[in-house]
Amino acid sequence: MRTHRRLLASTLLATAGLLTAIPACAQHAAPADPVLLADLSEKEAMGGELDAEKASAIQTLILNDWLERELGSETEAGVLTTVRAAYAQNVFKPIWTEKGIRSLKRARSDLFSYGLVASDVSKANLDKIAAKRLKGDSDEIRATADLQLTAAWIRMASAVSGGLSDNGEAAKSKTDAPSKSTVQKSLIKAARGDADDILSELEPEHPQYNRLKKQLKQYREIRSEGGWLAIPDGDAIELEDEDPRIPALRDRLEAEGYYKPETWAGELLSTISMASNDDADTSATEIVFDARLQDALKEFQRHHGLEDDGVVGGNTLAALNESVDSKIDRIADTMNRWRHYDDLGDQYIWANIPSFTAEGWRNKRREIAMKTIVGMPSRETPVFSDQVEYAVANPRWYAPVSIVRRDKLPKLAKDPSYAARKNFKVIDRATGQSVSAASVDWTDPAAAENYQLVQGPGASNALGDLKIIFPNQYSVYLHGTPGMSLFDRAQRTFSSGCVRLEKPKEMAKWIAAHDPEVSERDVSKALKGSNPERIEFKSETQIHITYMTVTVDEDGEPNFWRDVYHEDDGISMVDKYAPLYQPAQDEELAQTTTAPRKG
Repeated sequence: MRTHRRLLASTLLATAGLLTAIPACAQHAAPADPVLLADLSEKEAMGGELDAEKASAIQTLILNDWLERELGSETEAGVLTTVRAAYAQNVFKPIWTEKGIRSLKRARSDLFSYGLVASDVSKANLDKIAAKRLKGDSDEIRATADLQLTAAWIRMASAVSGGLSDNGEAAKSKTDAPSKSTVQKSLIKAARGDADDILSELEPEHPQYNRLKKQLKQYREIRSEGGWLAIPDGDAIELEDEDPRIPALRDRLEAEGYYKPETWAGELLSTISMASNDDADTSATEIVFDARLQDALKEFQRHHGLEDDGVVGGNTLAALNESVDSKIDRIADTMNRWRHYDDLGDQYIWANIPSFTAEGWRNKRREIAMKTIVGMPSRETPVFSDQVEYAVANPRWYAPVSIVRRDKLPKLAKDPSYAARKNFKVIDRATGQSVSAASVDWTDPAAAENYQLVQGPGASNALGDLKIIFPNQYSVYLHGTPGMSLFDRAQRTFSSGCVRLEKPKEMAKWIAAHDPEVSERDVSKALKGSNPERIEFKSETQIHITYMTVTVDEDGEPNFWRDVYHEDDGISMVDKYAPLYQPAQDEELAQTTTAPRKG
């Protein structure tokens, strides 16, 4: 009977074309180490002794599109095909063992560590489903429960990985044996008892994701210790100012690790000093914004996308008053954004909009980094991925119609000599001929469409010395700029959508350093000329423009960037305020107030 069932399963799979050997290319396919269902004993595979009727019950449910009704709107059709394959290979008998069910429960409770809310991923009551799977009154009840367990695992695996994709793909077999779908094999391993381990293997491998996961744990620990209180509004606080909010500021920075408490020796000296002073002097010391506290504030500002001026102004106060829960949500949201990125490539440029940075990565190591300037909120830099194809040294700038209309027409209408001063040629689109700027009526809005402005290479060129091209639907690229002073700003949303690089020549040379046909010397030689020169790259360098409001440095320090395009649902603020400092002789301290604030 067992041999007959194995032959039946093989026939079903072969007929459906599920054992065809084709390469794996699933976006988030599960690990592909070989696990054959035949390795399981019949009792292990079924979780106990089961008869043919139960197998028939599962087959009936699958043939009646149970999987499509349950999961069809949540996952790709190819994933459902692999699930059917798993059951067909087992002659449509239940696959979830008691050990597998226990591991599935552990996996669900572990979703918290992945920054996921279990009830958002799957609302299934696993205890009730498990009882029906193992002790249900009928074959149909037990069969339905087995499929429900499978659906729960598929949802968890999809959430952790960022979306399963297995459109008939299979891992290429190393032997003459039929290849098997990677999702199919992971499902079988999970059902055997490895559901929790399989989930961890499905996590993204991006460096930022792993660092963010550590920060998620750390900020949850801060929350468990009480988080922090908000600092009340008031005038700006500068160095050496006295302000009753200073103790609250000190506690706030200490809660997040920016202000370090004094060592025991320092505390002893402070105690001796206070003992030698009167109460008035002691009170004054408590409310002075000293250099040590200012240094801690500057460090906080640098990690929050703020000007590190050491002044407690409006933007800094708002950042200080963001709640720990809000930061936890932002970390989890950023982890989820990383889940939707496939393999970033062996060599890639990562340009993150909120942090105003661009980094060059190779073999999972960062090799170059620089500041960027991105699009204004009214002209946002888009989020997308592409591949770098070439660079142009000493580029010409063909001003887009939209920029000519918004930025150039008013200047030319006021002073046509602006074109010559900025090295622009004016081209009549109708004839293709160069014309004098003074001969054009720049007050006519149609002039933006009728005339092309072309800026030649030189010191005033809007693209600087070099541009790096990856052809895309947005006409966005990386380039230099003559306005280098803007890189000194903390918030750098000044472009019309393209990404300006602080060091474009260095970025091009980094790409060339790993190119089989172009060298760094070729880039330098091209830049020495005065005319545009195209540099073709043969190496594969991916470019990923992202919108991540939380990043983590290589030393493990988190950065919470400002939401410059207001993409998040909103940053929530602490709703409990710290009391203002009052001298010890006062019997009553200011009461903690509550006032919900939204930012």
